[in-house]
Amino acid sequence: MKKVLIVDDSKFARANTKKFLESLGYDVVGEAVDGLDGIKKMLDLSPELIITDIEMPNLDGIGMLKKIRNHENDIKIVVVSSIVNSQMVHEVTSLGASVVKKPLKEQTLKHAIELLYN
Repeated sequence: MKKVLIVDDSKFARANTKKFLESLGYDVVGEAVDGLDGIKKMLDLSPELIITDIEMPNLDGIGMLKKIRNHENDIKIVVVSSIVNSQMVHEVTSLGASVVKKPLKEQTLKHAIELLYN
């Protein structure tokens, strides 16, 4: 069972994402409220997969993704955003992550995760 960290400033979004992931058989080992908290929890919990929002206070999802990639290339990351444009998709995918548009749907999340593992 893959260990997952959810990073989102919305408690509601974290709860929904956790429900989706657990229904797919993933072990949600932690939740973080922004990118800084996400990096700290990543170091403490060693997840295999991170699901993160983009728009967050203190450190956004792309900033967190860049910092993670400076030290760790093996963690799979799915970025979730309500605003998806070609520039953002290019930046995220060039850093080895997948992009999913909000509102999050279980099948869409499952597909994005599968792409990272294939």
